[in-house]
Amino acid sequence: MTSSAGSSEPAGTPELPEYERQTLRMAEREALAAGFVQQIELTVGPLLARPMAECAVLDIGCGYGHSLVEWSGRARSAVGIEPSPGLAQYARELVAERGADNVTVREGPVGELEDVEAFDVAVLDNVLEHIDDQPDALHRLGRALRVGGVAYILVPNRLWPIEAHYGLPFLSYLPVPLADRYLQLTGRGTSYQDASYAPTVGRLRKLFAARPELEWRLTLPGDVSLAEGGDSPLYRYGVAALRRFPALWWISKSLLVVVEKRATT
Repeated sequence: MTSSAGSSEPAGTPELPEYERQTLRMAEREALAAGFVQQIELTVGPLLARPMAECAVLDIGCGYGHSLVEWSGRARSAVGIEPSPGLAQYARELVAERGADNVTVREGPVGELEDVEAFDVAVLDNVLEHIDDQPDALHRLGRALRVGGVAYILVPNRLWPIEAHYGLPFLSYLPVPLADRYLQLTGRGTSYQDASYAPTVGRLRKLFAARPELEWRLTLPGDVSLAEGGDSPLYRYGVAALRRFPALWWISKSLLVVVEKRATT
C-alpha cells in the first residue's frame, strides 16, 4: 500500500466525457483526494462495525483513480468501476505506478456490477446524476454491500439554479432537447443527456422507498473544513443553515446521502 505523495502522473491524456472536457474537475481534485477520502472516513466510519483498515471499498465512477490510490493506504482493499475507457485506463496506470497492489480498476457501467455482499463501503461521488437507470443502480449497490455496510453518495441537486457540470443557470430545469440547444448556443457542449439525471430530495425518497434494505438520510460532512470550498464563509453559512433548517436540503447545491444496509426478514 502506498500514498500518492511525491509520485508522477502516468503519461498521456485520456479521452474524456464531454462534461469532463468542459470542467476538468476530476483532474483538479487530485490534490484534494486525500482530504476527500478522509472526509468519507469521518462521515461513515462511526457507522461501520469494523475499522476502515479492515474494510473493502467500492468506488463507483472512480474517474482518474486518485481517490483509489488514497483508499489503498486506508482500507483493506478497493475496487474502482469506471465506464469511460479513457479514464479507466488512466486509473489503471496510476494505480500501477503508485504500487497500490490492493486496488483493482474495472471498466464498465454500474449496470454490470454483479458482486454480492462483497463490500463494506461504497462511494458514488458526483456519479448518480450520470446514471439513467437509478433504480437498477441502487439494486446493484444494495446487493454488493454487506449487511452493515455503508454507502456515501454525493450528488448535485437538480433544483440548484446553477448546473454543476456546465455552470449554466437553470440548465438542469430544462427538458433534455432544450438543454442540448442551450449547451450548443453557449458553446459549452452538444448533449446534456449524460449529466441530466440529477435527483431532487423527492426523487431520492421514491428511489429508496423501493429499497427497504437501504436506510438513507441526508447528512452533513464529518469535517466541513475538508470539503471542497469548506473554508469559505458562504459554505459555512450554508452548513449552519442546513443544521438549523433541514428543509433547506430541498434547495441545497448538493445532496450528501449516507446509506446503511440493514438485514431484511
